Amino acid sequence: MGRAQERPDAVIIDSHVHAGHGEALQHPWDTLADIEVSLRRMDKLGIDKAVVLPINSSDYRRANRETSEIVAGHPDRLVGYAKVDQARDAGRVDEILTEAFGRLGLVGLKLHGYPTREVMDAVLKHDVPMLVDPLNEPAPLQYAAEQYPGVHMVIAHFGSFPSHNHHAHQQAIWLAKTFPNVYLDTSSVTHFEWLEAGVKELGPEKIIFGSDGPVLHCGVELAKIGFLKLSKKARDRILCRNIAQLLGKKLA
Repeated sequence: MGRAQERPDAVIIDSHVHAGHGEALQHPWDTLADIEVSLRRMDKLGIDKAVVLPINSSDYRRANRETSEIVAGHPDRLVGYAKVDQARDAGRVDEILTEAFGRLGLVGLKLHGYPTREVMDAVLKHDVPMLVDPLNEPAPLQYAAEQYPGVHMVIAHFGSFPSHNHHAHQQAIWLAKTFPNVYLDTSSVTHFEWLEAGVKELGPEKIIFGSDGPVLHCGVELAKIGFLKLSKKARDRILCRNIAQLLGKKLA
C-alpha cells in the first residue's frame, strides 16, 4: 500500500518505535518487534519518519548493530537510537556508544532507569539526545538534568507507562517545566487529562510525539494528539519540529 499523501508542512515523526529481537521470550518487549508492522501502519497514517529503538536485550552491542541494519534497510524513513545497560555495561559504555554513534550511524540513546555519570559523560561527548524511561519514578532524573544541562533528555511516557502512576506524570511535567533540557514523550499516556495538563503547563515546545509501537498502535497514539485543542503550529511542534530540532542534521 502506498503512503498516504501529506501536505509538505504536515510532516509527522514518531519518536518512539521499537524494532529487533530479544532473547528472553517472555514479553513483547523482550521477544520481537517487527519493523514491517510499524512501517505498514505508518504508511496508512501518513507518518513520514520514525526513531527506532532496540527492545530489551542481554547484549546491547548486538542489539545496536541490529538496529543499524534495520535503519539501513529504510534510510528515508528511519533513524536509530542505541541502548546500553548502565549496570551490566559499566566500564565500557563509551566503547559501546562510540561504535553506535560512529560506525553504526545511530543518533541517540534509549535508557531504562537512571543514567550514571558514565552514561551522561558519553552522551555529552557524542552530543546526542537521550530518551529515558524512568520506570514510573522520574523525580531522580533531576540530578542528571542539573549536572548535565548540555544533554537533551526526553522522558518517555510522561514518566509512567501506561499512566500507572499519576504522581510520576506530575513529576515529569515539573521536570520539563524546571529544566530547559528536559522534554516529555507522549507514548502510552492513557489518562488523557495528563496530556492536556502537559500542554497547559509547558506549551507545545516541550512535548514530543511517540507511540511505543508496535506494541502500542501508532494510530491510537496519534489520535490522542488530534484530540488536543492545538493550533496547527503547536501540533506541528509536537509531531515533528521538537524532535527534528533535537536531532538536527542527524535526522537526515
